[in-house]
Amino acid sequence: MRRRLVISTIAIVLVVLGALAVPIGLIVYDAAERQIGARLEQQATTIVNALVADANAGREPDYESLTETLGPNDGLQVFGPDGKLIHRFVPPGVTSTRSTARSAPNGTRIIVLTNADPLDEQFREQLNILLFLALGAIAAAAGLAAVQGHQLARPLERMAKRAARIGDGDFSVQSLPKAHIPEIDRIGSALDTSAQRVDRMLANERHFTADATHQLRTGLAGLAMRFEILAMNKDPDVAAEARAGLSQTDQLNETIDELLAMARQRSTRERTVFDLTAFVNDHANEWQPRFDAERRHLAVITANTPPPVYGTKGLAGQVIDILIDNALRHGEGTVTLMIDGPSVIVIDQGPGIPPEKLRNAFDGPVDPAAAHGRGLSLARRLAQVDGASLDVVGNQPLRLRFTLVRGDQKLAD
Repeated sequence: MRRRLVISTIAIVLVVLGALAVPIGLIVYDAAERQIGARLEQQATTIVNALVADANAGREPDYESLTETLGPNDGLQVFGPDGKLIHRFVPPGVTSTRSTARSAPNGTRIIVLTNADPLDEQFREQLNILLFLALGAIAAAAGLAAVQGHQLARPLERMAKRAARIGDGDFSVQSLPKAHIPEIDRIGSALDTSAQRVDRMLANERHFTADATHQLRTGLAGLAMRFEILAMNKDPDVAAEARAGLSQTDQLNETIDELLAMARQRSTRERTVFDLTAFVNDHANEWQPRFDAERRHLAVITANTPPPVYGTKGLAGQVIDILIDNALRHGEGTVTLMIDGPSVIVIDQGPGIPPEKLRNAFDGPVDPAAAHGRGLSLARRLAQVDGASLDVVGNQPLRLRFTLVRGDQKLAD
């Protein structure tokens, strides 16, 4: 997009400059021609007047003195009434001329000419100046187009990454930074609203699934108890039917377990192998504007080169976002995301967790109506669902280690 915007802007500037350059060049050249013509007209009139004055006084014309009144690049030709050349002076080295003719009352005809090479040279210099100005305009237009392309592309790139994360099953609510472009801001707002609705819909479906399976398990447990009692009946046919019903009850329990496990995956896509460094950098770039607004710094460093990791990007992304948000809200100073093998250690310079609460940091609030304290508990549950782990490995400064499954080990299995 950026390259296309720069190329289109340069093309527009070239068309405009091309449309203006030809008439400007013609106007400049015509002005120079008119200036030379006016000068030659004035000189020719002066020489004719001198010839008339000499004729009225009965003197012979002094053509040499008339020639001296001309400029260094000017020449003079005088023809008698019969058309015979009387006097001729042309500067040496003249290859191109401009001339003006005048006639005296006695029929004498004079031609004043000048060397046009300086005119052509001046015109070329002016064309070079116009060319340099045009190149400067093209460079300025390209620079402005690059800046504008960057301003337009950044919010669109953030929006594309946000849409990709939604496609990976990450419906966490995080409003995109305002681009101050109404159309883009409206699309971003609609995208966030859609993510919230889908997340609520999936949450309602998961709750419904959990409630439904609970009710089904209760009913199946009652049926299983009745079948167990009937299996002890002395009638062999009744006991056989009871054992068959009990076997079907066990199969229904296994089916319910599989459906419930699928509902608890919290992801719309299967687990994949992905690059942890690029994954963490993408999330850090999305959080950078919020840190800039708080005048905080977010850094990503690599302690040990990570192998490919295996997991659900949506779940892992939510865990990373929760840990960064927790560090931004409750921490201080620089927040560092240190990649150590298949692990991401989130470090902030805040006071950490009080020692008496450190052991229960992931338990969540006791009061269901509490407004805070759910983040770390949710992050650990999401990590465990995806086969990963989340632990506290240090305090003051607080260090939380999120360890994913190694991709090479999973492929080997």
